[in-house]
Amino acid sequence: MRRMRTRLLLGAIACLVLAAPLAAQVGPTVTGETGLFQVVNADMLPQGRFSLGLSWGMWSRTAASVPYAAPLSDDPLRYDLQRFGLSVGYGLMPNWEATLSTGSNRYHASSFDWQGLVDGHYRFGGFTHSETDKVRIGTKIRLNSKDPVLVVFFGGISIPTQSSNDTNAIGTTRADYDLGLSFTSGWVTFQTAYQLNGDIGTPTPFPNTGPTGYTLSNTWTSAVGIAVPIVPNVFKAIGEINRVHYDGGDTQPPDFSEATLGGRFAFGDSGFTASGAVRVNIDRWVRYGNTPSNIGGLVQFAYQPPVPVVERPRAALPHEAEPPPATEPVPPPPPAPEPLAAPTAEPVTAPAARPSTSTTDEILFDTAKSRLTNIAKAILDGVALRLKNNLAATCTISASTDPKEKGGDHAALARARAEAARDYLMKRHGIDGSRITSEVKGDGDSPDATRNRRAVVTVTFP
Repeated sequence: MRRMRTRLLLGAIACLVLAAPLAAQVGPTVTGETGLFQVVNADMLPQGRFSLGLSWGMWSRTAASVPYAAPLSDDPLRYDLQRFGLSVGYGLMPNWEATLSTGSNRYHASSFDWQGLVDGHYRFGGFTHSETDKVRIGTKIRLNSKDPVLVVFFGGISIPTQSSNDTNAIGTTRADYDLGLSFTSGWVTFQTAYQLNGDIGTPTPFPNTGPTGYTLSNTWTSAVGIAVPIVPNVFKAIGEINRVHYDGGDTQPPDFSEATLGGRFAFGDSGFTASGAVRVNIDRWVRYGNTPSNIGGLVQFAYQPPVPVVERPRAALPHEAEPPPATEPVPPPPPAPEPLAAPTAEPVTAPAARPSTSTTDEILFDTAKSRLTNIAKAILDGVALRLKNNLAATCTISASTDPKEKGGDHAALARARAEAARDYLMKRHGIDGSRITSEVKGDGDSPDATRNRRAVVTVTFP
């Protein structure tokens, strides 16, 4: 067991260290929806694009007690669930995605004098069993697109793959249904979900008693997830803690809390990510100690396409397709018949180019901070609209600092402010990065400190 824990920790650490850290860390959950490890957040799969996830996870679980049975000396039965999973996602619309996931489950319990019900099936002592997991078809819809809180609805149906004739199967032969909501604000996501678990279908046979079956408990899970960009666009630390409550049924496993801590790297700007985490069943550790181990883990390799940028047009720009500005009408040719003199130099001369115009906006920052405020985001939303309406327009972001700001390198702080505005336009609105230029102006000289902590956003229209 100690060797298994060591391999698990080394695998998670290697997953975190070996990935090339150069891209945004957005990836699918183990069930396919875009999010963290298990928590679904407000990130969405781009419309018309696919995601793919391959994962291995190990959960520490406690079996439900056996009704009307005398307890054994080592009760309750405690086991590990390992799952190799595959998930595929597809962006149906900008705020709507569909997922498909399945995998293989491996159940294992050490040899102790204990018994219990695993998914309604009776198990005694030590056992190891592997089988195909159910196929889950899911969906995720983002209900709004405005800060400060983004709301997401998700749900799915898990279709059984086990036959009722397989007496060794642990998975049930009836479908499960789940639905939930998540609320994301900045780095933090709160999620609540309820799953209706299908009964075992074929009752579990017991010697001398005939067929006996149990109604399974439903599952209510509440979770909080935090995704903190330790190095922006390089490495994201992810932490999750959930509380699982069993509802109804003939017999219920004990409720528990589980903590998951790890991170996600990316392979360049290709969209490929590698994630690793360690998870701990907190309640089981407190109640029963570390025999057997209460530590599990997660390793995932996934592809999540980046947010598509607006492709620069190859044809004439929209404003070029419009009629040129009104000029003096060309007078009719003189009466004298001169056939070759009709295209005179004056009509052929192209009209003078229109002078460039521009708009200027100003966004302000808190002292020693580069994080965008809600007001700054609203201003940048207007900038993005202008850039989308005129694909030939370009944008320049000039950031400055106040001489009295604390925090060390003012040039780095100004650069971070300019990049924060640039990243918002690119990632939230899909503006092509080649159209945006960021500049560092250093310390401002305004007597108003607030005006020095700013970024000036200039949109130029040709």
